[in-house]
Order: sequence, then C-alpha cells, then structure tokens
Amino acid sequence: MQKYFSLIIKANQDFIRHTGEDARLNAPVLNTFYESISNVYIPLLNMIKRFEAEQLKIRIGLVLPPLLCNMLSDELLQESYINWLEERIELGQAELRRSRGNEEVSAVIKSIIEENKVRKAEFIDVYECKLVRSFCEYMNKGYLELLGTCGTDIFMPHYADMKEILSAQIESGLHAYREYFGIAPEGFWIPELGYAPGIEKLIRAYGYTYTILDSRSVLLAAKIPETGIFYPCRTDNSLVVFARNRVIDNELFGEEGIIFNSVYRNQNRDIGYELPMDKLSLVMEKGGIRYSTGYKYWNRCFNDETKALYNAEEAKNQAEKDAETFVQKRCSTLDKACELLPNYPFVVEVCALDILKLSTTWHESIYWIEKVLRKAKECGLGVDACGSLCENQYNLEKIEPYYSAGIGTGYGENLLSSKNCWMMRYIRKTCERMIDLAGRFPTDTGLKTRLLNLGAKELMLAQSSKLPKSINRSEFPEFAEKRFKESIAAFTSVFDSLGSNTVSTEWLTKLEARDSIFPWMNYRIFTKKR
Repeated sequence: MQKYFSLIIKANQDFIRHTGEDARLNAPVLNTFYESISNVYIPLLNMIKRFEAEQLKIRIGLVLPPLLCNMLSDELLQESYINWLEERIELGQAELRRSRGNEEVSAVIKSIIEENKVRKAEFIDVYECKLVRSFCEYMNKGYLELLGTCGTDIFMPHYADMKEILSAQIESGLHAYREYFGIAPEGFWIPELGYAPGIEKLIRAYGYTYTILDSRSVLLAAKIPETGIFYPCRTDNSLVVFARNRVIDNELFGEEGIIFNSVYRNQNRDIGYELPMDKLSLVMEKGGIRYSTGYKYWNRCFNDETKALYNAEEAKNQAEKDAETFVQKRCSTLDKACELLPNYPFVVEVCALDILKLSTTWHESIYWIEKVLRKAKECGLGVDACGSLCENQYNLEKIEPYYSAGIGTGYGENLLSSKNCWMMRYIRKTCERMIDLAGRFPTDTGLKTRLLNLGAKELMLAQSSKLPKSINRSEFPEFAEKRFKESIAAFTSVFDSLGSNTVSTEWLTKLEARDSIFPWMNYRIFTKKR
C-alpha cells in the first residue's frame, strides 16, 4: 500500500493601496508584503529550483490568491520592493557602524546584509521581477499544483444564504487563475477552511474536482467515513473531499511546538521596535508606527543575553532534527492507517500550512519545509498533491460534511467578536445592494458599467476576512478599519450615483487607479441566480 504525504502551502495577502500618499500611510503593512517576498516567495522558488536540479519527484499544492498575484505582478510594487531592499542594505551598513567593536553582533548583521543583497540579485536577475510567471513555470513542469480559491478571502459560511455572493467570488477567482496561469485548477481552497452545508454545490458547479476541509468537518459528519481522514471521500455531487490533519497545527504552534525551540531566531526582538526612532530614519518616519526591519540578532532565549545571540548554523541543525522528528510522526501515523485500512490502495495525510503565519513566527520555516519534503522521500513516502489522488472519484464513500473552519476554535468565531462584529451589518447590506444593482442594470454600458464594476471590486475587498481578523487580534487594526470603511464608503457612493444618475468622472478615475484589482471585472457575476 502506498503512503502519501500531501503538503499544501497557503499564501495569503490582503490588498494594500500603494499609490501616491497611500504608499506612505500604508508603509507598515506594505513592509509585511515585502518581507513575505524575501522570506517566503523567493525562498519557495529557490527550493523548487533545487528539486528540479536534482530531479526530485516532489509535487506540492500551492494556493496563490488572486490579490497576491495582482500585487506580485504590479510593476510599481516590484520597483518599490527593490528600493525596500536597498534601504535595508543601507540600514545594515549603519548598524555595522553602530556595533563596531562587537564582533559577534557584527557577524549577524553582515549575514543579514548579504541575504538582502542575494534577494535583490535573485529577484532582478534570476526571476526577472516576475514571481508569478516563475510559479507558473514550475506548475507546468509538474512541481506545483495550483489550487483555485475565491477572488478575496471571504469567509463563506457568513454568506451561505447568498449564493449570488459566493458564486461571484468563486467565478472571479476562477477568472483570475485563467488570466495569470492559463488554467482552470482542479482543486479549490476554501478561504479559512470555512465550510457550511451547500457550499460544495457551488464549488462543483464551477468545475472543481476536489477541495480541502478541516478534519472536524469530516469526523463530525452525520455518517463518519470508514476511512476517517486518511482517504478521500466525496459529497453528494461527487466533489472529492480531503481532510487536513489539524493535529499538525498543535505540533507546530502548541505549547511544546517545534517553532519555540530556543535556538531559533527571536522574531519579536527587532531593532525596529528597540532602537530610538532617529536611528531608524532610513526606513521609517519619525513619529510613525514601528515595524520590523529584518535586523534581529537574538534567539529565543530571553534570560541570559550572553548565550542568546542568534546562530544560523545551530538553527539550521535544529530545523533538520525537527524535520526528521516530524517526518517520523507522519510515517508512524500512516503506518497505523495502513493497518486499519488494508483494503484501500493508498493512505494520505494532508498537511495544510498558512505559510505567512508560519514564516512570521518562525524564521527557519522554509528551510524546515524543504528538509521535511526531502526526508519524506527518503522514508519512502509519496510526496504528491491531492489532485493526483482523485482517480477513483465516483466510487468514494459519500458524506455530508459538518460546519467547520480553520480559524478560531474551529468555527471562525473570531471573525464575529465584540471587536469586529459591527462590520457585518454594513457588509450584508452592501451585498444585498450589489445583487439588486446587477439585476437593475443588466445591459448598461459606458460610465454606468465602470461604476458597477468599481462597486463590485469594493464589495469584494470589504468581504476579506483579513480585515476582521486584524481588528480582532489588534494587528494593524487602524489600517484594517480604514480599509473597510473606505471600501464601504466607495460602494455607497457608487450606489448613490446610480440612484441619482450623476457621477464625477474624476472621482471614478481616481478610485479605479487606487483599487487597481481585477481589470477584467464584470459586475454581472452578481446577478441573482434563478
């Protein structure tokens, strides 16, 4: 019996307005985007490049949301990222002067400067600033299986009674993948793994073969599948369902989680939070919000600073040991599954990682992922994407999945907390208005079409679950609240303009340039379904 380890890497990125004054006002949030390019996307491509050079047969699932593809393809942001790297290199030179005489700290600073220089060379010379194109090339070579998703990270259970809204999100996402990658993906990633009964019908209607659910959705089904979470099952309309093993989250982020080993780099102790602002003038405004610079010198030991200096080699050695332990647990789990399911052709364990959450808290995460994939191959596990395991699609056991999500305590309750629940009444009313507008103006052209398309974009931006999540956990809450209110206000202006039959073309052109997502948007995707 073949044992499979299926890794799905979920990238995420909310849209950040980055033209004119917005670039300055949104600098702290843009900083997180640039860090993700340096710490996640380029290292991921480098990892796959090494697999290709060694002809390793490894295939992983990857979710690149449309908004992320849009931002990675934006020439202005590409130039800004290069400038951001140059500023970090210049800051490193200043840090070397400040730390003159401390050889150990200077060595760490030099390594960070060198890493920024390497990232700049890779971004410009190796990938020619076109990371989306590079991911597409590795998809075509068979190293990546791209999963489709919604246009924005909407929490689908909140709109389960509005099939027009969910259909529009799924359709816009599908169109984005055709534009960026020239494909209609087989797999569909449900944002935040938020499932409610009935969603599977819409996903299947757009031609998707399979989706991923939280293990709770499968194990709490009215009829628990005989195979548990180690073999795919299907819904009534033959959408194949794979269950991610949520135990892995605890192995990584639990109290005894892998990421908290003391030798790993301390992600919280950054000079951006610790130095006087006048020492940071190269990268941030005086009096502004502090944010990470990437210059982190200490490991996770807090008490004895003489032993707390970060050592990259020690951290890599520990990451390799942790990867080996992690893979041994996967092998043990799959061995037990084989014993319990002797009559099945294979067993599979699905590991779904929110890569930005992982990389933000664990600097060595991409190195660890590469070691996990290599060691899984060495142990005889098949490292493949879920799409390769759907051949028996119409003979799988049928289930009725249960409500579930991959956030909160498993039901997405953090998206409707006391801090952010006020957002829902505005967004629901805006959804109703968008459906109404699409029905009232089915064949309009010219300025009205531009207005309606802008309204559709603003609605989808406001639906992003990243905004209430940020407010709930107090991570750039001012940015999230401002972004939400601006999108709602813009949509309301569209609604009022259509009602009064007047529009300011200057205002419209300005907003179209500011929120330059989904240039192919057609508001008719919100038309009421019969």
